[in-house]
Parts: sequence; structure tokens; C-alpha cells
Amino acid sequence: MMPEGATLRTSQPLRKRSKVQSCDSCRKHKTRCEILDSKRSPVRCHRCSVLKLGCSYEISKKSAPAPESSSSSSDLNTETSSPQVVYALGVDTRQLETAPPPPDADIVSDIGSGGNHPRPVIWSFVRQNLDWSAPILAMQELARQPSQEQPSMPVTVNNQLLANILTQVEIEHLLTLFSLNYSPWLNFHLVQDGPTPFLDLVCCTIASRHLDPSTRSIVAPRLQKLTEDTIARMVFNPEKFESEETIQGLIVLSLWMPICGSATGGSGDGRMLIGMAVTMAMNLRLSEAIATVTSLRDRLSGDFDQAVLEKALNRARLWITLSTTESMLCVGTRRTSLSSRSAFDLTIFPIISPSNASEGRDLRIRLLVEIFDSTEHGLMVQFASRADMETWFNGITNALSAMDRLSRLISPLSVVSNHDQFYYHMLFLLLQCCRLLVLYHAIFLARHVTSRTHRWFLEIQPNGLNIVPVWSKECFSIGEAIMVSILKSDKKLLSTTPDVLFTMMSFAGGLVVGAKLLMMDKNRIEFLGCGDALFEQSIHALGDASVSQDHAAGRCSVLMGAMHASWMGRRRGLEPDKIYLGATSTEPRGANIFLGPEPEGGGLDDQSTNMDMFQDLEFWSTFFGGEMRAEPMACFSQDNSGGMYN
Repeated sequence: MMPEGATLRTSQPLRKRSKVQSCDSCRKHKTRCEILDSKRSPVRCHRCSVLKLGCSYEISKKSAPAPESSSSSSDLNTETSSPQVVYALGVDTRQLETAPPPPDADIVSDIGSGGNHPRPVIWSFVRQNLDWSAPILAMQELARQPSQEQPSMPVTVNNQLLANILTQVEIEHLLTLFSLNYSPWLNFHLVQDGPTPFLDLVCCTIASRHLDPSTRSIVAPRLQKLTEDTIARMVFNPEKFESEETIQGLIVLSLWMPICGSATGGSGDGRMLIGMAVTMAMNLRLSEAIATVTSLRDRLSGDFDQAVLEKALNRARLWITLSTTESMLCVGTRRTSLSSRSAFDLTIFPIISPSNASEGRDLRIRLLVEIFDSTEHGLMVQFASRADMETWFNGITNALSAMDRLSRLISPLSVVSNHDQFYYHMLFLLLQCCRLLVLYHAIFLARHVTSRTHRWFLEIQPNGLNIVPVWSKECFSIGEAIMVSILKSDKKLLSTTPDVLFTMMSFAGGLVVGAKLLMMDKNRIEFLGCGDALFEQSIHALGDASVSQDHAAGRCSVLMGAMHASWMGRRRGLEPDKIYLGATSTEPRGANIFLGPEPEGGGLDDQSTNMDMFQDLEFWSTFFGGEMRAEPMACFSQDNSGGMYN
């Protein structure tokens, strides 16, 4: 019987996949083979490109299958991977938005190709031409900051062991640091049966982020290189490494790797690492662990039997955590998870009021399943034509209703519990980010089904409800609420947050900045409240959480700072050469922000008019399209030649 509030997740996509033959390397290692850029010559699959392997598509010079336009396999839609082009000035989206509608405005082309649609007006301040139907991928691209990465000396760690880099005392110190601060994110017990060289290496590598700068600069690159070499060996011979220890290590790496600079050999591609872990887990039949637990509970008793049950529970914890980690890395990227869950998975971890850390971790496992089940149900909703309006509305509403229930369950935990308060709080922040992604997805779909008129949102009224402005306003409110949650978090532990969650935070910040700029551009007024102070303090909080220059927290802090500087420059009417990100001295250390000139006709209107603007339905429709006045928007750029992120 399905538990109350449970949602059923299926791994089957809505659209039938076309069967294509994998390249020789992917077929040999039984891994997913994707062609993300069929126009590139020579054609290579994504895995072979990342690992710099020879691809049979390239060798045989046969044409590769085009990448599917569904949500299962796509990447950022950029013309080329060179920073000079990726970070060049983008297209004037307002001209695109006001272009004549296609001959059949009732039918929308597949959203799988970001190049088929103009970007939403809310992202007009971003000059890069990115695929905004995959907002998390777009934010990761913006946060890369290629010019900030300094060339480093090559690191040679041939045939070395962890003991060749660290003393036993240092190893134990880093393992303890990882266990105390990172393990609660995982919600499973690390393997401790016998020697675990790979897991020890992984934990020490991630924990080395917190060493003092002088020690870290020497130790961290060597640990990362040794980890990369180990991953490369796994890719070529995965069967040799299949074990629960390896799966746990890959989960850790997918959440927190790389720790310094850019990783090589695929070890910095979280989605690839987690995909490899899922394949190993299926081969080890971890996906059957939940059924095993249920069977044991029904027929076993006694001390010995209890030990057997606990072992089965640990395997179930590992499988579910693996599945939810894959979901965390895939939401907002238009990729489909390989693993699958069902309502039956919820039955072994009940919703209770936890009295200790062990019960709390099992509860978080259960809540994470429900968070990502509801999120994925929302993101799977399609809106191909106006005939789908009711299905679209019901699907999104059901997902949001499930999240409302989860919000009531999760929000008190960080206050009433005497353990793991930070991790309960961040679970709530994750729920907020997932809700924002579902709302964004819903409006993004709706915009491309309607005609391209100023009042397009009036065409989307399921059950007579003008829902688009309502959900657009909620996007803005949740964006600010996420920043409030950042500021409420434990600053000492914020640095341990998985990298992808920092990316979700910057996505929320980008939506808030886009709304502010649209309000200024369309109505010449500002939102009431302390939004600027909230944004600035969030930027500082993420910057303080950064343990190194290339930490995800620092990268997202810089990105949000660049976005906020665009807004502040537009607000103050300053010239482009007067705006710098984070300039705390006369020597600017950040990025030039390229701003449009102040529109003729003056500055801000009287603030009294602001009281009514939050209810302006036509304004909220401009989030994702509609006619805009031909005034230049404030923009920020990451022009590689212009000194962005120096």
C-alpha cells in the first residue's frame, strides 16, 4: 500500500527513446554513451571527450546519432567551448522576444534544444548565450571563471599511495574532519570492514580543503592528482573496482570534487561519476536491498538476525542515497537519472520525530526521496500545445502540494532537534531550491506555447485562474527566502555544503536580480524592502564560506556579486568603467560590469507607487517574455579579454 503523501517516481521518459549504438569504449565498460554535440567534427561521445579517449565514432568517421531533444541528455547550447566565444556579448533578446510569432503559435517546438527559443527576458542582463531551459547547467557555466584559474605546475604522483603524501597522524586527522563535518550529508555509514584505501583517499582529499593555505597548496594538488589517476583506472576496468567502498567514494567525489583547479579525466564531472556508481550498484544488486530489508523484517528475530538486518539496512541506505544524489546532480540540467525509485522505497524509513543522530539520518533519507520525487514529477511535466494546459497545471500543482507537505515536516526540525541542526536547515534550503526549479520550469514551458504578445499570460488560465503571474511572484519570493536561509545557516559548516547546492543558490540570486532589473526597466521603480542588504550579506556569507579561491562557494559568491553589481550600477546610473565587483580598495580586484546608459526621462518614480507594483500582473508576465520598451538593460559580462574575474 502506498504511504500517505508518497509519490511514485518512474525512470521512464515521456518520450520514447530512439535506440542508438554506443561507441566501442562505452559499450565495453557498460556506461551511458551520449552525443551532446553532433555538429562537432570529428564527432566524439561525451564520455570519450571528457576522458580524452579515442572514440569509435571518430575513428570510423561514421555519423553519430543526433542528441535527443528530450530532457534526458543535453548540455549547454554554446556554439563552441572556447572561453573567447562562450563569454562574448550575447544577443539582444528583447528584439527576439518581440519578433513575429511562428506560423502556428499553438504548437511549440521541442524545448530540448535551447537554440530553438529566445532566452527569457528575465535573463536579458546576462550577455552569454546559454540554454536557460537547463538553468543549473547555465549557472555552472557562468561560475567557471576561466580567467581566474591560474596555470599551475604539473603534479606528478606516479604509483604513489596516500601514505606517501600524508603521515598516519595527518590521515587520521583528515578522516576525523570528514566524518564530523561531511558524513552527515551522506546519511549512511562509511565502510569500515577491513582496509579501505580508495575511500580513505577520497575523504582525505575532500577534507584537505580545510588545511591551512600553505599546507593545502602542497598537499591538495597531489591528493587530487592521485584521486584522478585512480578514477582513470576505474574507467578502463570498472569490474575490478566494483564494491560498496568504491560506490561510497564516487558519491563523495560527485558532490565535492574538484578541490583545486579543474579536474581531469572526468573526475570533476559529478554526473559522470555518479552514473558510474549507479552502474556498479546495479551490478552488485544494491537496488534489491530494500526488498531484502522488508523480507528480513517479516521473518527474522534474535541478536544474530538483527545483525543481518542491520547489514541489509546499510545497503538500502547506500542505494537510496546514491539515487537521491544522482537526482540532486540531474535536476535543472534536463538529464534523466539512471536509477529509479518507487513508493515502496519509502516504507523502510518512517517519518518520526528523531531523538538521536542515527534516527535523524534515516529520516533525512526518507525526506530526500520525497523531495526529489516531487521535484522530478514537476520537471517531467510537458506543455507542448494548449491542449496540454490542464495536464500541465495539474502536474505542477501536485508537485507543489507535495512540497507544501514536506515544508511543514522539515522546517521545524532544525529548531526542535538537539542534533544535526545545520543539516536539517540545509535540507529545508534544498527543498526551497527545488520548488524554485519546478516553478521556473512551469513558467518556461507556458511562455513558449502562447503567442508573443504583451498579454500572453492571459492565454494561460487553467480553470479560469491567471496562474502565471502568481507563480512568477512566488519565484521572486522564494529567491529571497533562499538568501534568508543562507544567512540563517551555521557559518562554520556552510563550507561543507555540496557544490551543486551553491549553484542552486546562485540561480535563486540571478532570478532576484533579473526581477529587479525588469522592474526598473519597465516601471522605473524599485521593490520595497531590504532586498539589497539581503543580497549583499548573502554574497559575503558565501565568500566567507569559501575555503579557497576555486571553491564552489567562492565562485558562486563572485557570480552573485557580478549580478548584483549590474543591478546597483543600473540603479545608480553609473558608467561601466565605474562599476567593479567587490572593489574594497582603489585597485579593483573583480570584474568590469558593462551597463546600459540610464534611460532618458529621469530616475526613480515616487516610492509610493511601489506599493501597487507587486500586484501588477502585466509586470510579472515579463519574467519569461512579452514586449519590453527599447531601453538598454544593465548587463554583466565575462569577456575573457576584458579582465573578468582577474
